[in-house]
Amino acid sequence: MGYLEKFHLDRTLLEDLVLIPGAPGYEDRVRSYISEIVSNYGKVEVDRMGNLLLHIGGKGEGKIVIAAHMDEIALVVTGIDSNGLLSFRKLGGIDDSILPARHVVVHGSKGPVPGVIGADPPHLRMTRGQQQSQVRPWHELRIDVGADSKAEAEEMGIRVLDQVTFKKHISYLGNGRYISTRGLDDRAGCSALIELARLIGNGAIEPKAEVILAWTVQEEIGLMGAKALARELQPDLFIAVDTSTCCHPAVTGNLALGKGPVLRAIDNVYVAPPRLVRRLYNAITGKGIPLQVATAGGGTDAGAFHITGVPSIAISAPAKYTHSLTEKIHLGDYENWIKALAAVVEAGLEP
Repeated sequence: MGYLEKFHLDRTLLEDLVLIPGAPGYEDRVRSYISEIVSNYGKVEVDRMGNLLLHIGGKGEGKIVIAAHMDEIALVVTGIDSNGLLSFRKLGGIDDSILPARHVVVHGSKGPVPGVIGADPPHLRMTRGQQQSQVRPWHELRIDVGADSKAEAEEMGIRVLDQVTFKKHISYLGNGRYISTRGLDDRAGCSALIELARLIGNGAIEPKAEVILAWTVQEEIGLMGAKALARELQPDLFIAVDTSTCCHPAVTGNLALGKGPVLRAIDNVYVAPPRLVRRLYNAITGKGIPLQVATAGGGTDAGAFHITGVPSIAISAPAKYTHSLTEKIHLGDYENWIKALAAVVEAGLEP
């Protein structure tokens, strides 16, 4: 397993992917970026749903599909008020408490337009009898792009159904051990899957089964891209490459950042077959790769394949502050995540 010694993670790749906007249903720029890189390593296909597939070959029996989702939690413009303010709705699981006083970017026809989601000053909340801790629901908030009228907002190139993403800032914490930013869910998974494609495509590892790598759409609004793929592909094994929210003793047990990637054995959408958990655990730890096993909340694309009868599981990077603007992962976990995926591909479908 020589790639263990030779592998060095590509921070630029991860940063680039995080910064590309891609709300559910608006993943085209992310898809184009990934496609340009991975087309060197196999046959690229885009299905009718918008999922990107890389048929990368492999020797042996059976078929393995490994997927990461391209979309991110975001907003979409639903209207333009006469005073130039924008109404919006949420795309994905966004807590209303993180919305006020946020910088956003409206992706209009004339290019990105900066905006802010307004917040009532505490001075005014108190004068009208509101409690300072009260969270205003999303539908009462508006995006301010500096336009004074509907016509001015439209002149900026803004229209109904334009995607809106949160303005992103990347921080390296703990002397570079951690990365924190909006969009690690799941651009970190997309990046890890590209790194896996490189390892296979460059001959560093040899798959023992047919391998299809996929970058899916609309995961954040109900696993939509994966549901379409599950109907079409019917593999012998499906692996979702996604982050796994940490850390809650009742939900995630002893899961912690910095102790390796995680086999996400149970979440709100599926229970992975115990035999599969044991087999993958042995394949990964047998290569000397640190690995955790945990349960989780929420769901991943694995649920879409699981419900069709395909043995499915997620191999994840533990993440803190998921679905916020400060998602955080340990870069050591990220590197071992890629190595864990490589170990699974090398093991194939062996019992």
